[in-house]
Amino acid sequence: MYCPPGLGIAILAGAAIALINDLPAMLLSVSRLMFAWAKDGIFPKAVSKIHPKNRTPYMALWAAGGMASIGVLGSHFAGDFFLGIDIMVTSMMVNFLLMCITLVSIGKLNPALAKRIGVIKNRTMQLLIGWLGIVTLTAFLIIHTYKDMVAETTAWYFHSTPIWLIVMGVASGIFVYNWVRLTKNEPHLKNRFLQLPEE
Repeated sequence: MYCPPGLGIAILAGAAIALINDLPAMLLSVSRLMFAWAKDGIFPKAVSKIHPKNRTPYMALWAAGGMASIGVLGSHFAGDFFLGIDIMVTSMMVNFLLMCITLVSIGKLNPALAKRIGVIKNRTMQLLIGWLGIVTLTAFLIIHTYKDMVAETTAWYFHSTPIWLIVMGVASGIFVYNWVRLTKNEPHLKNRFLQLPEE
């Protein structure tokens, strides 16, 4: 299907504006997550450093920004701007899917914390929303992955799915290694995330 050059530029400009709009929130959220992991000992302690003047986790911000830049450069050298967007879409769908699974299972895993959910307190409605999200997101994820894998590319690494799996595999390996090391030295951390925070 033919696409006029002007229309293609407009589409790319719209996508760029949307990404720029989301960039501050994504950078801040990722950096704070990395900061929390570093505080817990899962990431290197250097990532938890706080700027003496601005009181911001500047090392985590630099690390998050650096990894995002690597992703942008990778998409550029691959010659496909939407490769990075596809990876981000996969990550977001998996993230929201895990949230829905948490909503469905939190009643059994952590009943005390489940009772503190304040947005929708009705448990039946929570389960309905959770299961609806699980079914819908799973369907979208399957479609998205299938379209990516059947797309014609010059090399396997131009598919977003294997790149996402490799990155997640490496990251999960780092997490598991550090988690095992931490819980071996400090057994009380094993159930840390299943306990209700003290008031």
